[in-house]
This record gives sequence, structure tokens and C-alpha cells, in this order.
Amino acid sequence: MCGICGIYHYGTAQLADERLVRRMATALAHRGPDDEGVLVDGPLALGHRRLAIIDPAGGHQPMANEDEGVWTVANAELYNFRSLAAALAGAGHRFRTRSDTEVIVHAYEEYGRDWLRRLDGMFALAVWDRRARRLTLARDPFGIKPLYLWDDGRCLRFASELKAFLADPTFPRDIDPVALDQYLTFQFVPSPRTIFAAVHKVAPGHQVIVERGTVRIERFTDPAPQPLPVRDEAAAVNELQALLRVAVQRQMVSDVPVGALLSGGIDSATVVAIMRELTGQRVQTFTVGFAGAFAKDELTAARRTAAILGTEHHEVVVDVPDSLAVFAPIAWHLDEPIATPSVLPMWSLSRLAAAHVKVVLTGQGADEPWGGYRRYRGERMGRWYRRLPAPLRQALVDPLVARLPRAEALKRAVAALAAADPAQRFAGVYTVFTTAMKRALYRAAPAGLGDGTHDLAALRYWQQPLAHLDPLAQHLYVETRLSLPDNLLLYGDKMSMAFSLEARVPWLDLPLMQFVENLPVGLRLQGWAGHKYLYRKAVRRWLPDEVLARRKLGFETPMDQWFRGPLAGMLRDEIAGPSSACARYFHTSTIEALIRQHVARRENHTRPLFSLLMFEYWHRQFVDAAVPPPVLTPILPQ
Repeated sequence: MCGICGIYHYGTAQLADERLVRRMATALAHRGPDDEGVLVDGPLALGHRRLAIIDPAGGHQPMANEDEGVWTVANAELYNFRSLAAALAGAGHRFRTRSDTEVIVHAYEEYGRDWLRRLDGMFALAVWDRRARRLTLARDPFGIKPLYLWDDGRCLRFASELKAFLADPTFPRDIDPVALDQYLTFQFVPSPRTIFAAVHKVAPGHQVIVERGTVRIERFTDPAPQPLPVRDEAAAVNELQALLRVAVQRQMVSDVPVGALLSGGIDSATVVAIMRELTGQRVQTFTVGFAGAFAKDELTAARRTAAILGTEHHEVVVDVPDSLAVFAPIAWHLDEPIATPSVLPMWSLSRLAAAHVKVVLTGQGADEPWGGYRRYRGERMGRWYRRLPAPLRQALVDPLVARLPRAEALKRAVAALAAADPAQRFAGVYTVFTTAMKRALYRAAPAGLGDGTHDLAALRYWQQPLAHLDPLAQHLYVETRLSLPDNLLLYGDKMSMAFSLEARVPWLDLPLMQFVENLPVGLRLQGWAGHKYLYRKAVRRWLPDEVLARRKLGFETPMDQWFRGPLAGMLRDEIAGPSSACARYFHTSTIEALIRQHVARRENHTRPLFSLLMFEYWHRQFVDAAVPPPVLTPILPQ
């Protein structure tokens, strides 16, 4: 993978600052330690840091077409680049490299407005059309690769990571209050906002076109799937197997070593099994666990899967001191506060894998479109709950659930399922800080914040074209374009690239996803226990019943126990102290009450407390100091 950045002045008489774009690129050096390139063309400057994966010798960027009328910098892996290059060569285009990047400039020339729809892969890219004086920026359909914009009306800057903007001393560090409020709801900031008021993210499947002093933002992907009836379930299973096998095969293409991240569950195990089938060789696999009693089953399950599949297996075990040491560098590499605790094992896992390989395939992206989380089953069964008379729910069910200790997820689910509006149900499922909790937390909340209005707006942007779909299908679609790209994929990208490791996601291969999202929702999730229905039938080709029968396993953390035990004092000092960043925005008395309730086991406040902790570490580095933490080197092979 790579890091890209650039500057574009709207006033054509203003020359782009080459020294500034080089400083921006240097801030992205961890994304591309193998090469650096810069192009300056009047008001425009493009910067690139390269992680050499395809055609290491010939893939230098910025890269141009034959007459240098079109240039690109791209953070991309295009899995259809060979077939696309052949088609373009047949149309008369001449290629100078074997790099997948070169197809970008030729596709831009050949296919007009439809060109981005021809690219199949993960990408964040910039294309400079010298003749038309047009700059195009784009992010792949599922937002696997990030792309940030800072536009002050005179100059537009873009970068793979927000921290590149800190190279400019004029960068304003004002926090967007709406984004902060959304962060407290979702544990992340949904696109197009970021935590900084001046910066926006390009949303998944969108392009930004800058020409003649104007900026247009357009969606280049289809706005909604059109599910078709499936008459032959066996044929659908066969088609799914073929698509999945091709997805893994295409995403293994590399001129450097490729491995896989392996949990104890079936998503990553399927990917590894197909890798073995395709190559006939042992796959290098990597997993992570935690010291002590927690997650022993996960480590054991991953080891067992590795043994069944005959992999060359590596693992790392993390304890409390390890985690304390990495909070600050994790917050730095995230760019924005993201409060999903599995970011911790992803950091350690990426560090381990980077010592052995340069590319890993992962099982990420299999849950959201396939209904793999329990909350999706709640949405399916919620129609029965809503048929209960409201007085009965309020008199019997709600008080009973409210009295349950440490039942945060269940309480959230019950509150969400009562809503008739699907968007309100989706928001309720995500909610970390409820409206009441926000009222108690904020020192001085701006008017209009905390009531969920902006949360619903972020959800409804993706939900609007989906009225023809079952509410569960709507939920799966929205989450695949909201929390998946702006939370799980975002931290997956940032944690892996912190160690110059490329992480690929074959479950999000474009033809595979087009097939999945056009399936009737009943073939994805059936009843209470039938999650990933057709998926599980398909992967029986590669996995034994022993693996298929396991409960869902991911890279979980013992944060709940740590916040009640060894980290309780640290937590109080960091987020409830009078000199903390949190104290400037929030009532420390409310934070202390959350900690007391959690330690006493009256409530499970892991998610809100971790949200505040990650905000604290982020704020210190990006707002108060903007100084990166020490770089940590990968774990060396034994």
C-alpha cells in the first residue's frame, strides 16, 4: 500500500509549495517506506510514499500516461488490473510498467465518466488531468482505504492520513462539536465528518472533482442493491463458492510474501483454507491473545485451526503493561479517536505479522453484509417485540431489563427495538452515550447536540435509497458503508500501515459483494440462530464441522476486567483528573460516577470509558502537542 497527499490552489497564479508537500509525504513515511515521489505542476503538487507490492522496480509514483497529460498518485490494489490492462492495450494504450497503478491513468482517459466503476479493488487516489486542469479524488466503494480533505476556500489539501495536515503550521485544530457528539454515540466519526472541523473524509464510493474553481462531490457506485429471488439454493451455494475462491485468488496476487491474520472463527479460517487450496503450500498465519485467563479459548481455537489447515503459525500474547505502552502510539496512528477495544490486538497483531510478511489477508467484512452479529438477529426478531402493546412493554419488559446488572448490550437492544423507524433502531443499536448520559456528561453542549439529530442524519444518508428493502437488509447495507469503513476498516488500515503492512479483505471483493447484497435477506440470516445462512453452507467445502460449530470469535479484549482491576486507577487519573483534556469538555464528576459503577460491577461501562480514554490520548497529541510518540519497531522473527 501507499500514502498519498497533495495541494491544489484555486488561484492558478499561486504555485504549490513543494517543500510543504514533501513534509506532508514524510508524515506518511510509515505507509510507504520503499520510495518517495513528488510532482509540482503550477498550482498543484502531488506527493507519494510507496510500499512496493506489485512491480517493485517499475511502480514509482506519481505516474503518468504516455504523453504525461494525466498523472496519478494512488493508495491502491486493483485486483482486476491485468484484465483491465489487456483491454486498454487492445484499445491502443501503451503501458510502460507492470504496476496496477498505471491502469488508473489509462482507464481515466478511455472510459470517461464511467472510469471509476471499472476499477475493482481498494483505493484512495488522485488523478490530475493536465489539459483540463481537473483534479479528481476518489475512495473505493467500501471505504477500505481512507482519504482526508482540508479545504479552506483558497487551497484544497488531501492526504491518506489526517496527520499529514499537521505539516502545515496554519492548520486549524478546532474540534467539530457535531463530530464529537457523533463520536460519543458511535465510537467513531461517520464520513464525511472528522473530529476536526476543517477536515472531511471522502465517503465510500464517492469522488471529488475540482475544476474551474468549483468542487463537486458525486457518488460513483450504485445507490442500492436490487435483490432477486433465488430458485435454486444449491446453485447459489456453488456460485458463492466460486466467487469466494476467485476473490482470495485475486487478492493473493503480489510480488512480496503474503500471509493471513487468523482468529478462532470461521471468516479468517475460510480465507486461509482457500489460500492453502490455491497454492498447495503452508500459509503463514498470525493470531493474538491476552495473558491470564481471558481469551485462552481464542488462542486455543486459533492454534487448532492452524493445525487443521497445516499453517506456519505465529502468535503474540499481550498483557496489561504491553497495552499501557501502546495507547499513545495507537491514538497517534488512528488520526481520529476510534473507541473499539479490538484496536489493541490489531496493533500487536500487525506488529507481529510485519516481521514476517508484507501483505496479509484478513476475514474482515464478512459479518456486516451476512448478518454475523447478534444485533442483526435482534432486528429480525424485533417485529415480534413491537407487536406487544406499548403499555405491556413499559410495565413488564422494560423495568425487568433495566434492573439487570451489567446488561449494557441487552438494554441498548431493547430500547432500540421499540422504535418504529428503522433508522432510529439502527442508531439505538450503536449508541454508546445515550441522550441522558450526554446531558450529564457535557459541560456546555452547543444547542442542538445530544438529541440524536446528527446521528440519524449520518444513517439516513445511506438509508434513503433503500425503502424497497426489508429493514434488516437496510441495516446490513447501511452498516457496511457506515461503521465498517469508518471504524473497523479504518483502524485496520491505520494499525497495519503503522508497521508498513498491507491488509487485504477478500470478503469485500466487489463481484462477491454484488452477489451477496443482491441475495434475499432470508438467505443471509434465518431465524434466531441461522446467521450467515448461505455463507455457512458454502464454506463447508473448506472447513470441518469442528471449526464451523464454534461460536463467533474475534480479536476480543479483556478491557472490561482491566477497567475493574489493574487499569482502574490509571483510568481515573487519565480521564477524570482536573488537568485532563476530558475535563475541558465533560463533567469529571460524571466520569468518576461511570468508573465507580463499572468497578462495583453495577453496570458495564467499558464502551463509554474506553471512548473517553481514546479521546484523551488523541487530544493530547493532535490538539495539545501534535507531536508523534516514539516509533515502535516490529517484533523480530525468532
